[in-house]
Amino acid sequence: MEASVTVDPKSGSISIGRLLITAQLKVSDLSEAFSIEPERPVVVLGKPIPCQFAVMQIMDNDQSMRVELRFENKILVSCFFTFPSAAPDDEARICSQWLSDQLGFGGSLACFSWGSAGVASDRSGNSHVFLHNKNNSWVH
Repeated sequence: MEASVTVDPKSGSISIGRLLITAQLKVSDLSEAFSIEPERPVVVLGKPIPCQFAVMQIMDNDQSMRVELRFENKILVSCFFTFPSAAPDDEARICSQWLSDQLGFGGSLACFSWGSAGVASDRSGNSHVFLHNKNNSWVH
């Protein structure tokens, strides 16, 4: 799917083509462009939390992007962006540049009135961009 992604620095809302992702988004609001995984427990701060992920692959300005939404207790808490075509040693730079283009900074963590954003690495060392909204109680 070809779509332009834009993050509003004032609200944290994310536009992907005609889709608007806000903290109020529900899994049932998602189009068939998303692959919705079954709900499963994920341990957060030592407690199992019902968690569900929705994933879509898009092309934004000729760049492959994976968008992953995380819902906890059926509430959107986080959005993650990865760049599958990036070389492993270039992922962090690409994530930082994309975040800088969207929000004006490309560092590891920045806090906003709507939540927080940054670039991090997963357990495998792969880089990603994260946007946590105020629903994400274990971050805020």
